[in-house]
Amino acid sequence: MRQLLFLISCFFATLVNAQQFRYDNVQFTTVYAEDLCKALKDNPNAVLLDVRSKGEYEDTSASLALNLGRFKNAINISVAELDKRWHELEQYKTTPVFIYCSHSQRSRRAAHLLADSGFTRIYNINGGMTQLLKMSTEMPSCFNRLYETNTRYKILSPAQVMEQSKKKIPWLIIDLRADSVYQGISRIEKRNAMGRLEPSINVLYSHLEGSLSKMRIGSPILLVDDFGSESPLAAELLLNIGITDVSILLNGMEGWLTYNTSEKTNNPFNWKMPSEYTLISGTEFDRMARENIVSIVDVRPADHYHNKSKNAWENIGRVQNAINIPAARINEPGTALPVVKDQPVILYTFNNHEEVYEAASKMKAKGYSKIYILVGGIWNLRWAAHNLKNKEELAKWVVGVPEENQ
Repeated sequence: MRQLLFLISCFFATLVNAQQFRYDNVQFTTVYAEDLCKALKDNPNAVLLDVRSKGEYEDTSASLALNLGRFKNAINISVAELDKRWHELEQYKTTPVFIYCSHSQRSRRAAHLLADSGFTRIYNINGGMTQLLKMSTEMPSCFNRLYETNTRYKILSPAQVMEQSKKKIPWLIIDLRADSVYQGISRIEKRNAMGRLEPSINVLYSHLEGSLSKMRIGSPILLVDDFGSESPLAAELLLNIGITDVSILLNGMEGWLTYNTSEKTNNPFNWKMPSEYTLISGTEFDRMARENIVSIVDVRPADHYHNKSKNAWENIGRVQNAINIPAARINEPGTALPVVKDQPVILYTFNNHEEVYEAASKMKAKGYSKIYILVGGIWNLRWAAHNLKNKEELAKWVVGVPEENQ
């Protein structure tokens, strides 16, 4: 849990004063992951700049979920040091410089800084290292040319896991989550919504070494957890005792949920979404909001909805046509809820926070029959619009973004 909280705090710290997307294709050029190899081929003298921490670059970060590998031959200067060290790059002022981080927020800050410092050919790699890993099955030769890692275990995207499973690879899938989460009876509704992969076995990390004698060791092992922060520890444990074919699921079951919400795939696993409500992607939200009569409910606290949160990065506007009903107030007497209970209701929060799942359960208990959750919330609408190819139309749904966060 400490690792997860640290990872989250690091991620959102990158949003503060980032100006987020306002300089895209103004001060610098953005490049989608699937177009990267062509862009590098068109710029054969290009420089790759990794602006993550030294630990992330070397795959030695204490936050294990951030050890994602790197681009071959990349220069590493952390964005936190770039304002003091940018002169080390002065020879590249007129050279194409392709900048990346883990999710492409820090890289945007770095691109803005270098552009202000007189660099004339700056490119931001949309989605960063995470998106490159997610796209690996769609551009395998490109991925293999670009990517390297110091991790001893393999990091597999949901698409890679599905592709390999269709080849009948006899996975031993070890689910490291708590028993209550694995069984779908956790008090935290979001964890239940993640479901589980079948066939899998449930073994806590703390019990893993003592349980090995009961397992079918010899098959490739796939480790899954909640968010990708514990499975690297388990992978290292297995490797250290001589088990060699070990993989982890990128971003854990939350990554699996997000991928399977976004992509209509022939899923080889017996994995089902929760029946009480339906999880939808930004693309599905766009279709529903345009084609149907829907109620859109923002379940964030009122100060967040009105851009008055004390955390500046939480003030990112609201979804067009949304009303604000904070999750904590849904069961309070006098709260004005949507009138028609058989009309679709789409709920969202800042990101994929737990309160939106709790709100969905409360609304279902009140008799609302068509409850939908926008996975990734308002932040994902903005992020996808600026980082994923052919998703630009999603940006129109977010309105009222303060200038400092545009």
